Amino acid sequence: MIVSNEQPIRDISGAIVTQPTEKGIDLSQLRFVFNIFNGDTESPNTSIVRVYNLNKNTRKQIINEFDTITLQAGYQDNIGVIFKGTIKQFVAGRENNVDSFLELRCADGDPNYNFGFFSETLAAGHTRSDVLDRVATAMNLPLDKNAKDVTSGSGGVNLVSVRGKVLFGLARTTASNLAATAQARMSIQNGVLTYIPLTGYLPGEAVQINSLTGMVGIPETTDNGIQVTTLLNPKIRIGGQIQINEGDITQTIIRERIGFPSIADIAPYVADVTEAGFYRVLVAEHSGDTRGQEFYTKITALRIDGSAGNVKNSVKAYG
Repeated sequence: MIVSNEQPIRDISGAIVTQPTEKGIDLSQLRFVFNIFNGDTESPNTSIVRVYNLNKNTRKQIINEFDTITLQAGYQDNIGVIFKGTIKQFVAGRENNVDSFLELRCADGDPNYNFGFFSETLAAGHTRSDVLDRVATAMNLPLDKNAKDVTSGSGGVNLVSVRGKVLFGLARTTASNLAATAQARMSIQNGVLTYIPLTGYLPGEAVQINSLTGMVGIPETTDNGIQVTTLLNPKIRIGGQIQINEGDITQTIIRERIGFPSIADIAPYVADVTEAGFYRVLVAEHSGDTRGQEFYTKITALRIDGSAGNVKNSVKAYG
């Protein structure tokens, strides 16, 4: 975290195009720009990375031999993975007479999500954890360490089925059904199958967001959630907690009036704030330029407490 008034030192420790079983190519010394969308959604996260002025042989090697990319970034003493995924498309061209580029269009867990398939039967006496294990195997994805606790059942009890179960088709459908049954959200985050309760969040301390820790501009309430921008921070994780001082947030307040149409039908859907300032991250958009000023994380979040105020403004309603 940034805790002083000194200019922080940013770092791209690796933008490495890799094959699953071989060493990749470190592009961190080259100029490249990136735009990454990480969201609390079932469909895969995406990134676009544009690398400039590669030599012909390296460009050809990347296109013909490599399939995945890992992007690590941040500031001094706070470096981490902000995207890990599969390269789906390449675009090669020129921006002008001087600069050529190779653009990598990528998705996180795309083949796992779209092609993970199973055809098997579970006997009577199986549990939700057994089903989740089969889902993870079919999708060829590791499970988040809390996934089984989240999906197991009421009160963390791993419910036992009295009937057998047929598992057939795309595993993502069963993965989604498990989330709905457990009142949770399912997503793939950096190649890990992740489940988060609607009224909960990922374990760990909340990331403080204020002027001393890299906040850029002023947070504000919108109909999509609380939106705030910070200097690029890999600690911002989908489903993780952030904390923003209530007084720092520009709030939209809609006056309710009697009449038609009723403004009361609209007002609850503008995100509101909490005195404690704890919010769950729904979207984290990382953007950067290794030779430019852009190096930010834009966050959209909702308050975690679904019992206070109007539940329509909380993460619980989002689910």
